Amino acid sequence: MPNPIPATPDAERHLLGVLIRDGLPFPPDLLPSDFNEPSHQEVAATLVGLWADNIKPDPLTVSMRLREAKATTQGHDVSSMESEVGASMYNPGWADIVRQQSVLRHLARTAEKVASLASDPAADPSDVLAYAEGSLKAVQGRGAKPTAGPQRMDFDALLAADRKNDPNSVIGNRWLCKGGSLLIVGQSGTGKSSLMMQAAVHWSLGRDFFGIKPKKALRSIILQAENDAGDVAEALQDVVAGAYITADEKEKLRDNLLIFRDTVSTGTAFTDALKGLILSHRADIVFVDPLLSFAGIDISDQEQASHFLRHDLAPILLETGAILVAMHHTGKPKSASDKEGQTVADLAYAGLGSSEFTNYFREVAVLFRCQGEEPIYKFGLTKRRGRANLQNAQGQFKHEINIRHAREDGVIRWEYAHTETEVVQQEAIPSPAKGSTRPNPPF
Repeated sequence: MPNPIPATPDAERHLLGVLIRDGLPFPPDLLPSDFNEPSHQEVAATLVGLWADNIKPDPLTVSMRLREAKATTQGHDVSSMESEVGASMYNPGWADIVRQQSVLRHLARTAEKVASLASDPAADPSDVLAYAEGSLKAVQGRGAKPTAGPQRMDFDALLAADRKNDPNSVIGNRWLCKGGSLLIVGQSGTGKSSLMMQAAVHWSLGRDFFGIKPKKALRSIILQAENDAGDVAEALQDVVAGAYITADEKEKLRDNLLIFRDTVSTGTAFTDALKGLILSHRADIVFVDPLLSFAGIDISDQEQASHFLRHDLAPILLETGAILVAMHHTGKPKSASDKEGQTVADLAYAGLGSSEFTNYFREVAVLFRCQGEEPIYKFGLTKRRGRANLQNAQGQFKHEINIRHAREDGVIRWEYAHTETEVVQQEAIPSPAKGSTRPNPPF
């Protein structure tokens, strides 16, 4: 007889870890006995007991209850469960997996027992049938897969939600939450990769990036296809030098920032690799540079773009809670007259391919060079900009700011333009009519 189908330990641990970390109620359609691992059964039973006593679980209360019950599971096991889930959001699918695997193990045991009873020539068939019927009835309806489609949200929970202390908020004031996404659109050669590196370094240390600050130091992954080790080294060295980090921060950065290069994976091979990296390194945020190197689709086809973004990428972000930051190229540069009057929000749709790339992402940022000889750029947010806390050189909250390449030759780093006046002067051109000056359009 084949061995019973095993449970999925990762699903069991992830489920328990998130329930403990966020103090969530134990899933109503799940039983502690549904868990395959004995230690997981002990933790699940403890969670059920705490809620029965109207006590919200946390690592300390769970550990204390386990100790009081003289359980074999120790406090450090509980801490490990909580820490291993990283920023993962609660996923009802984990409870479904645990329940379904439990039902399959029950069916396998029932089949084995029935086969054993039926092999006895003296057995009463009615007894065997009664056993089989009773055993199967015990799990009837518990193995159903979750219903696809709209899921009703808890109205009272929505009214009671703490908007100012949302545990899912990761960067800014709910600017980017767990499972969120940011698309950064810019022309080829503007320095998007170094801008990405600067954001990754600062957020990995828990620092702000031009005023945009995470709630904590983020475990970060950079997955890029275009730059070799030398290119990456130059940007990393100059960004780190400009950040003036301490020895302790350098060690934190070494732990929190992981950089990978992949010039082969596209489509589902890319999304599979992405999910593996996020899970194995418990990443809070992943930077992909550029997104089109990994898409493997006709980017102008809206149906293909929608499937890639909403069916291949989105489930990974929702399951893991990781934030995706993707770099995206614009099309052929337009003339100044074509861009005249356009706002930063208008330029959100300047990226190559289907508009679905802009529509899907939670936030879209644009990076475009201002006219003039100095390498000064406009960096602006287009969707949820009031929540980001982007700041200009004077520390004022803005929807768009002026930044530039480092003034020091050979240094690959971004910094504020001196003042807003400097940028206006750079963009000013003679008026053909009167010889006076007037500012050009922003880009």
